[in-house]
Parts: sequence; C-alpha cells; structure tokens
Amino acid sequence: MERGEFLCVSGLVQDYLKYVSQETQPEAAPNRIAQVLRKVASSHQGKVEEALKPLLGSLELRSVDDASRIFSQVMQEQFADGIVNWGRILTIFIFGGILAKKLQKGGGPLARESTEQISHFITDYIVNTKAAWIKDNGGWDDGFVAKFDDESHWLSLHNVKTKIMAVFLYFSQYL
Repeated sequence: MERGEFLCVSGLVQDYLKYVSQETQPEAAPNRIAQVLRKVASSHQGKVEEALKPLLGSLELRSVDDASRIFSQVMQEQFADGIVNWGRILTIFIFGGILAKKLQKGGGPLARESTEQISHFITDYIVNTKAAWIKDNGGWDDGFVAKFDDESHWLSLHNVKTKIMAVFLYFSQYL
C-alpha cells in the first residue's frame, strides 16, 4: 500500500477510536469517509456491545498487548473462511472500538500513547491483509462510502453483527 493510502487508513482508525472512546467532544469528521464510518460503525458497535455485555464483562483486558492479542485472534477467526467484503471490513473497526472502550473502562481515559498503539495494530492489520481487496473493490470513496452512505444498505449489516458476535463467542471459550 502506498504511503498516502497508509495515512488514510491510519487517520480513519485514529478518528474512529477517538470518536467511540469519546475522549473529547467529537469534532467534525475530517472527511466524508470518516463521517460515514462513524455513523455506520458506531451504530452497529452499540448493538454488538449490548448483545455481548455478559461476555465483555468477563473479559480481562489490562493492557494494549492484551488488546492486540485478542484483536489478532478474533480477526484470524473472522476471516478464516477467506471471505472479505465491506461488512467484514467494518467489523475490524467495530471490534477495535469495542476493545478500545473496554480498555478505557478498565483505567479511565485512554492515554494518547495507548490510543496510538491500538490504532497502529489495527492499521497494520488492515494495510497488511486487506489493502489489495480494498483497492480492488473501489477503495474507500468508491467502495466503502458508496456502499454505506445510503442507509438502505444498512440492513445487510445485521449479518455483520451476527458474525462478530459468533466470532467473539468462539473466542470467549479461551477467556
């Protein structure tokens, strides 16, 4: 992935983590992609968090290293079937947001360094494993925004919620 694309992904991840962690009063989204991501992912993240409340309550998350390990394992299971689509790309952000909020609840507001570390491992995952698919499927503007800007496509996101909950339930046996 080119440096410009890396910076785009990094910016999206950082913006989303700050937005869902509500570290400060949310500023305006830096671009249309971030605006759509905030709207779609945070809406579904809340539903996933509510459905997973019992499991999240038992999840011991004490460090960024714990979050990174859990993230890697869940993403490995999430994409084990080799299927990639925009809904699954969205789950990367949703699950990263869930982990960031869980880590934040354990020790108050996330330190800037912790947010940057979480952002880094999520960005690395997207860049190293999903960049080619993203590029081949219209990129962020012509793919992601085109898919999720219209709320009529959100109905298909029920499958996203179901998939991430199934993956997390699978992972919970190791908690």
